[in-house]
Parts: sequence; structure tokens; C-alpha cells
Amino acid sequence: MEIITAYATKNDCYKAARKCTPKGIVVHSTGANNPNLKRYVDAPTEVGKNAYGNHWNRPASAMGRSVCVHSFIGYAINNVVKVANILPYNFCCWGVGSGSKGSYNYNPAYIQFEMCEDNCKNKAYFEAVRDTAIDYCVYLCKKFNIPVENIVSHKEAHAKGYGSNHGDPNNWWDNFGYTMSMFRAAVKAKLDAGHSSGGVSSGSGTNDGKTLYRVQTGAFKNKGNADALAAKLKAAGFDTYIVTVGGLYKVQVGAYSVKANADAMAAKLKAAGYSTYITTNGAAAASTAPTATPVVSFTEGDVVKMEQNAPVYGTTKKFRPWVYTSKLYVREIAGSRVVVSTLKTGAVTGAVDKKYLKKV
Repeated sequence: MEIITAYATKNDCYKAARKCTPKGIVVHSTGANNPNLKRYVDAPTEVGKNAYGNHWNRPASAMGRSVCVHSFIGYAINNVVKVANILPYNFCCWGVGSGSKGSYNYNPAYIQFEMCEDNCKNKAYFEAVRDTAIDYCVYLCKKFNIPVENIVSHKEAHAKGYGSNHGDPNNWWDNFGYTMSMFRAAVKAKLDAGHSSGGVSSGSGTNDGKTLYRVQTGAFKNKGNADALAAKLKAAGFDTYIVTVGGLYKVQVGAYSVKANADAMAAKLKAAGYSTYITTNGAAAASTAPTATPVVSFTEGDVVKMEQNAPVYGTTKKFRPWVYTSKLYVREIAGSRVVVSTLKTGAVTGAVDKKYLKKV
């Protein structure tokens, strides 16, 4: 996750500078088919130039309304999903409106961010924004000691009496079977694990240090059926492997020392349409079974090559021809989305699904 700081100093909310101590987080989505940060954020070098000048770094008299949130999540340059922070976190924002009991703008004051919607049908973009939003909430919860239960949607803020009558982000997330309960579970899992990246957890908890929780999506007598399901899961961006237990080929995702992490992965799989079952059976088999399918994982700094004609993550666009023949460095990882660059530091080349990468 990368956070761009581009304060909207000309926005009346910034000028008001009403100080607060954040007590929670409100998750919004924009309700407009425009996934680009430049629509809202005035930072042309990092997000691109807004040709119409209708970003939010303007006074209310120019915008036609008094509105401001703390951050946006969407496409920056090269269609890389990033966070753009436009208001200091200790400033009250003008995001959620008022309800029957008050407003999460002021008392209690909540940090609020908007996720830039597209046409609400692109699953890859939805997952990239959602995963970034999860990591962002983990960051905010740690920074301001915010309890996970104080993360709400705009729709939930209204139901609680602290926001105007909006339905976001359900209008977007419902298309993919995703809920705020799943979102909070994912944030909690990463907080419990003590880090904000996916994969095998070594976090603390009530675990004995030996038990691993695995999310199982199928068990087959026929290995071909197991291979087919594993291939489908990998194509969807899940780190998948097969173990042989009791004469069955079991397709599993992840191996977690903290059960909450397995619960979060199970929720993600269910949202993608897969049946799940959490099991501790398979730890020994995963390390000894000859049928286990190895999974290639990446870490920041790895040197990789990209498959020819691989698309830019979440789109059908292609990279420039030289990218496919270049040595690339892994710069950032969020689920199946990997940001790569020809440089170890500095500007990035773009984001691609990890299935199109191989280590050099």
C-alpha cells in the first residue's frame, strides 16, 4: 500500500481546520463511474492531471457544495491503486453528513475515505481497491488505536444515526457478495497477525505454535478434478496447493497460525463463489506428500520477468513492449496484485497479476 499526501489546502474544510481525535473510520464509495484519483485529487505528478479542474482542492463556491473526506483510493498513474490523503487526520472532515443522533464528522469524529468506483462490474479492480482499503484501515487502526468495531460504512453510519441516508459502498460490494462484516474480519485478521500483508501468519494469539488452520475448498478421489479446481483458484489469484490425506486429493488455500486469518480467507473465497471448510488436517501431508503442488510466492525486492502480453492489472490494456523483455523488481504486493518496476526505488512501471510473473 502506498499513500500519496496531497492536502486540499484550498478546500473550505481544510481551511476550517477543526481539530479532532479520531475515534473510528467511515468507508465510502463515490457513486460515480470514474476510478481515477485525478478526478478528486490535485496531485498531477502522482495521479495525473485533471483536465477539467474539477478536483476537490477548490473552495465550496467553485465546487458547488461543501464536502471533503480524508482520503481517496483509486487509480494513480499507470493504473496502480493507491491511497491519496487530502486532509490531515486530526482535522474533522465533511463526509458523512448528519443523522438523527449527530454526525461522525464531528462528535465522535471519524476518519473517512472514499473508494473510487468504476462501473461496479470489474472484479479485479474491486479486489484491488478492497485489499488496499483493508491495509489502509489496518494502518489507521494501529496509528490511532481505533477498534475494528468502529469501522463502518456510510450506510451503517446512517443506520446508527450519525450520517445521512446513503447506501455506499453496498451498491458496489453487493455485486461481488462482499459485506462490511467480511471487511472488518479481514482487518481484524491482519491486526491480530501483527502485519498488513497476506500469506502464512506467524502472529501471536491463542495458538500453540504448531497448529495450522487451512481453508479447504474441495476433496476429490480423482486428482484431475483437484488439479482443475486448483488451477481455477490460482487463476482467480489465490495461493493454492493440493495435499493427499486419507486417499483424497484436498485443495487448500493458506496455512495460518491464527484462526482469524483463516476465517478471513474463507470469507474471501465464499465471496468469490467457492465452498470452504477450515481444517487443521494436512499439516504433515503438506510437507511430505509427493502430490503437493508448490506455490510461487513473491516478496518485495524479488527480480522477476513478465509473461508476454500480460495485461495491466484489472484492465485489458497491455504494457509497452519493452516491459515484457525487461528485468523487473517487485515493489509492492497486495493479494494477487503485484507492482513492478525496472528500478529498485523510485518510479514504478505498473501493476500486474502475479500469475503472469516468474522469478529470475
